[in-house]
Order: sequence, then C-alpha cells, then structure tokens
Amino acid sequence: MVLDPGLSASSDGPRPTVLTAERQVKKLTTVDFPAPIEPIDRLRIPKSFNPRSPQARRDLASALRSKVSDRQDGERPRRPRSAAADDDVIARLRAELRAHPCHGCADREDHARWAERYWRLARDTEALSRRVKTRTHTIARTFDRVCALLGDLGYLEHEQVTPAGEQLARLYTELDLLTAECLRAGLWEELSPPELAACVSALVYESRQPDDVAPPRLPGGKAREALGEMVRLRGQLDELEKDHQLSFLRDPDLGFAWAAYRWASGHRLEAVLVDSDLTAGDFVRWTKQLMDLLGQIADAAPRDSRVRHTARTAVDSLRRGVVAYSSLTD
Repeated sequence: MVLDPGLSASSDGPRPTVLTAERQVKKLTTVDFPAPIEPIDRLRIPKSFNPRSPQARRDLASALRSKVSDRQDGERPRRPRSAAADDDVIARLRAELRAHPCHGCADREDHARWAERYWRLARDTEALSRRVKTRTHTIARTFDRVCALLGDLGYLEHEQVTPAGEQLARLYTELDLLTAECLRAGLWEELSPPELAACVSALVYESRQPDDVAPPRLPGGKAREALGEMVRLRGQLDELEKDHQLSFLRDPDLGFAWAAYRWASGHRLEAVLVDSDLTAGDFVRWTKQLMDLLGQIADAAPRDSRVRHTARTAVDSLRRGVVAYSSLTD
C-alpha cells in the first residue's frame, strides 16, 4: 500500500513509502520495480495514521489484507513474474526470514531503529578509542625520544638518573635543559652577580616585540661573551633535538639583559626603564621570575662552584626597591 508517492524525495526518481501486508513501512526505489505495476485497489488511510506506531501499522495492514482477500483472483491484474521468483536460493532465504522469531514481532521496527542506533554509537565509540590510542602512542613515542636525548647528554644511563640528571631535576623553567648545560659547561663561573643576572634573564624573558626590531642593548665584557656562548650552545641542543625528532627549546631572549644588569648594579628604576619599552609592572614581574631561576641555579650548581655564591648574591642585589616591596605585598 502506497503511503507517500515520494515524487520529490530524490532527483533519481520517485521513492514511494509503502506499507506491506506484514506491517513493514519501507521506502522503495525504481530498482525495486523490474516491471511496470498497476494499482489493484484504493484504501482510505485514516488521518490519525502514524507510520511509527506499531498499532496503527497493524490496523492498516489488517485492512489491507482484508481488502485484497475480498477480490477475486480473476479480477486481480497480475504482473509478470520476475526471475527472482523462480530462484531457489532466494525462495529459501525468504522462507528463513519469515520463519525467524523476529519476523512476527509487533515491535520489530522499533527494535530495528534501536539496533541501528546501537551500531552507530558503537562505531563512534570505536573511532574515539582509535583516536585516544593514537594520541597515547604519540605521547609514548615522544617520551621515548626525550629519554633517548637525555641519555645522549648523560642525564640518563640505562634508565637510571645520573648525578647530572639530578641537577637537571632541580630546575623548573622552560629552558631547563639549556640552563643545566650552561652549568655543566661552566659558562657562568667567572661572572659577577650583575653579569650573571643579565645572562640568566635570557632564559626567562620573552619579548612581545616582533623579531625584526633593532638588536637589544647588551652589557659588555664577560657577560656579552657568555650570552654568545649560550646562543651557540642552544644551537647545538637544537641540532640534537632534531636528530631525535623533537622541538622543545626556544631561542634565549636577550631583550631583558641590559635592564637586569643595570638593576642588579644598583641603578634607579627610572634610569633602568628609560632605555627599554618595559612598564614598571612588567619589569617587576620579569625580575621576580629572574630571581626565582637564580635561586634554582644556586641550589642546582655543584657545591664547589662559584655560581652558587654568585647566584645568591645576584638575588640579593635584585631584591630591592619596588621589587622588594612587591614581594612583601605578595
């Protein structure tokens, strides 16, 4: 029984919605009609008919069967038999479908929709699980690469942390590896407290200025040489990271070195800020981060290293004026 002719449902032709004698609502296409068909009779569809209601489908299918059975076989135009009607395999499969316990279930269509929803959700869950596994494997691969890098640098040995690794573990900064390498290389041993403050500032400071601005002003002497060695050492670590397919290190930013050097040397805040684009609030914030890293370096440096004493002295020279007042209010 045709419930909806489906004339505008698809550009490929009509797709009528029909009700079968077995109470199934289906949508057909031209593929389902190997031969032309002719209407047998007409049946009034109640206005309250709902194709999703099993009871409504049951009642209308019953009326359909009664309507068809009242007609005489001679009055019923027959359509040509298709080749599928004489196929033994198809006939057997149809018989098995009709004999299946689900075939006579009154709620079969509802169950089918729930089953379809279940399998759709199962496919979505499986897709999400594959994405999680992919990301988990990515994290595991990255971890293995980091361990291999640390092993090449001597911070790990046979999955055990070496003394150098314990030193690295005391540093909590974005450029902790570069900081540890500077300590191991002894780049800061001969620096004064203001010079050390200038060099370490390059490990914490991140400028907001574009890369094409004029080069920042730097202190001279040993501080300038140490900063150059830090940039060179960062390049070596970058090449080693690339060999292990990693990319964690950023370039040291020298934009705060001159301000840190002058402040640690005892200059007034107005004189320090006059040559920079920093506000007083930004200066205090970066100075406090610099003091924190200097304290970590003092704890991580070897006991016989001059850097331990220099770093603590640098912290004391930075903790004055507005910086000291800000620390007290915090």
